Amino acid sequence: MAKPARAAAASSLRIRDFLALVHQGIVARLGSSLGGLDWRQRFGYLQYYRGAPAVHYEVWVQRKTQRLEIGLHFEGERDANYAAAAALAERAPDVQARIGAEYELEEWTQKWTRLHRSTGAPALTPELADDAAERAAALIAGMEPLLDEMALR
Repeated sequence: MAKPARAAAASSLRIRDFLALVHQGIVARLGSSLGGLDWRQRFGYLQYYRGAPAVHYEVWVQRKTQRLEIGLHFEGERDANYAAAAALAERAPDVQARIGAEYELEEWTQKWTRLHRSTGAPALTPELADDAAERAAALIAGMEPLLDEMALR
């Protein structure tokens, strides 16, 4: 049983290389200006945001659990985070029409909220990076007009 896990780990990209591919894919889809979004890469994640990073899109590699999350995070003040989640919940049909039904809106911690999807990622491959870039770019393109319209930043 251990051999397939070792084989997957052996064929897996390093996290920073995987995230670099994801970023390249997002740039290819959104353009080098990223629609005016700033971005940053940390050890295990990429974030895209406008203005302050408290509200950001994130591609997060969770190596321990072999998961990949793509989401829109609200990590500012608690009241603002919960108000944003409540506003998105009220507009659930619009959100689903823009990004699909596979995203879940949830309280993440006692302070933070998020709209996210999580998938298995036993190996970080170029194909998974391309898929993550496609999904993240679609999330950004779908949610940016709604965030602006709802003044959720």
